[in-house]
Amino acid sequence: MCSALRTSPLPTACSPPAQRRFHTREFHSPGDLASLPQSVLINCTGYGARQLWSDESIVPVRSQIAWLTPQPEINYGIYFGDLIVLGRREGIVVQPSPGGENFGWNDDNEEPDFAAAEQGVRDVAAIYRRPPRP
Repeated sequence: MCSALRTSPLPTACSPPAQRRFHTREFHSPGDLASLPQSVLINCTGYGARQLWSDESIVPVRSQIAWLTPQPEINYGIYFGDLIVLGRREGIVVQPSPGGENFGWNDDNEEPDFAAAEQGVRDVAAIYRRPPRP
């Protein structure tokens, strides 16, 4: 079962905010999509697509992301040790990746890990507390 597919009458990027409508529905097979009246579907199923589309090539990758308040002047990313920080329009992404980019590969655990997210934020703070190099 997949319950994360979103439907919209227009692609989100092309429609004004007042015209955007999102609906959450459960789909048990691709044929269920035929019942939708919308002409555009935005597939946000993530790992649920593996079951919905019977696609065993989709592999789960567990990670823990913390979101910080948006700051328009932060338009860059930092890869430092086991930490990824990306400035985005909707906020600043902080993602600890202990052990490197393959962390969480084939791990389907969906439980939030607040301690890992908080540690990531503390690690970012520590980077910015360092004195600048001469």
